[in-house]
Amino acid sequence: MGKLVSRILFALLLATPVATATAATVSGKVALVQDGKPRADASNVVVWIEGVGRGNEAKAEMRSSSKRFEPHVIVVPTNTTVEFPNADPIYHNVFSVSAGNRFDLGLYRSGASKSKKFDQPGIVRVYCNIHPQMVGFVLVVDSGAWAITGPDGSFRIDNVPAGSHTLKAWHEDGSEISQPIVVKGGEPPVAVTMEVSGTPAPAHKNKYGKDYKAPPTDAEDERY
Repeated sequence: MGKLVSRILFALLLATPVATATAATVSGKVALVQDGKPRADASNVVVWIEGVGRGNEAKAEMRSSSKRFEPHVIVVPTNTTVEFPNADPIYHNVFSVSAGNRFDLGLYRSGASKSKKFDQPGIVRVYCNIHPQMVGFVLVVDSGAWAITGPDGSFRIDNVPAGSHTLKAWHEDGSEISQPIVVKGGEPPVAVTMEVSGTPAPAHKNKYGKDYKAPPTDAEDERY
């Protein structure tokens, strides 16, 4: 009788499916290495999981404020519309000549907002045609699973489907990198190392491909 019960229990254990994770959190830290040494500030690195389905995306925005783009870097899934409100008491002309996502919002006043739908994945370098110091980045990704690092380089991406994936990372001072990961739940943090350059980016041209004019005078600056 005892042997029969043992056999029945063993058969039940074999027939019972083992629970597997359907989704998990991918977390880790990015180290930016410049001239062989880690940078103290590893913020604004975009980390994403390639090809993971898009969820409900909050409205994306990059505003012009104090003659800067805020935030400096945003990431959006493909087919997302980004608003570019002007929060300055002057005019701006937001534009980009990045391949696949070129746009020119024209001149618009304080308090106004214009938008652009980004339907092609890639890096979009955003400028103002009046103020050459204004530089921002919209990273358009074919994914709904992404994060932007803080100063310590840490990131966290929730609800990543279990299985084999490709993790990608990008920073404005480096090249896009990728590495394979396996998501099954309970894995240790992911370590990402990215080589970056300390060389300042070359001066960009205006939307006509020409050098910017001299800075406006004090009187003109009240408007521009």
